[in-house]
Amino acid sequence: MYLYSAKENHEIDYVSEDFLYINDFGYCEDFIDTTTNRENGRLDYQLIYVASGSLIVQEQNEKRLISREEVCLFRPKEPQIYSTDGNTTYYWIHFSGTEVEKMLSFFKKRSYHVGVFTEFEQYCRMAWSGFAEEQESNELLLCGKLITLMAYISQSVNQDGKKRNELSRLRPAIEIMKSECNVRRSNEELASLCGINKYYFIKLFNKNVGVSPQGYYAKLIVSKSCNLLRSTTYSVSQIAKICGVEDPLYFSRLFKKHMGVSPFTYRKNN
Repeated sequence: MYLYSAKENHEIDYVSEDFLYINDFGYCEDFIDTTTNRENGRLDYQLIYVASGSLIVQEQNEKRLISREEVCLFRPKEPQIYSTDGNTTYYWIHFSGTEVEKMLSFFKKRSYHVGVFTEFEQYCRMAWSGFAEEQESNELLLCGKLITLMAYISQSVNQDGKKRNELSRLRPAIEIMKSECNVRRSNEELASLCGINKYYFIKLFNKNVGVSPQGYYAKLIVSKSCNLLRSTTYSVSQIAKICGVEDPLYFSRLFKKHMGVSPFTYRKNN
């Protein structure tokens, strides 16, 4: 299904001197092997959200994949050459205005992952059904909702960037924990590897990894012991020591807490 609505002047890519102006919008549902080819682009902006499937965007001599749950932006006069990759559903909005570039200043890449974006889908479907009436109140409503969509994307992009930065700060500790999970380092020692204090380290670790540093150690130990139980004939006591746990009983309790069965039962079942 292909649905869109447009102003009478959409063929000439009307550029408005208003704060924000919407030219056209719509969606392509379950499209296969379709291509949009605008080598000279348009004079307005185009914002696309891929709900399912993916789009292949041609950029100079390279092809970029815009995957499911990503938003993609084309600025004025940028080539718009893209095609569906398999069965794809995507939504788009064309717009212009004096303040658009300022509102989209956070958009540094071609696309960003934003997750399930039902508000974008609802907007395009609502816009298509209600815009034809050309009422001034509808115009104001659509512009207001588009600003809200851009604010949501901005928030998602900023949060994603912040998380990447925080994980980057934690990387020295995470890497040594993974490579030497048999050496149980204290939170103070791990924090010092990252150049931050213990309490801030624990806070960042919980926030970005989902468990405490010592809880992460436990997960690494259980994961390594599962591999050893499947691939070797070492006893449970030997595996416990290889994983840095001196007490076999504690090791068995830890394993059962995470896996739901004892090490002996796990080895028998696997």
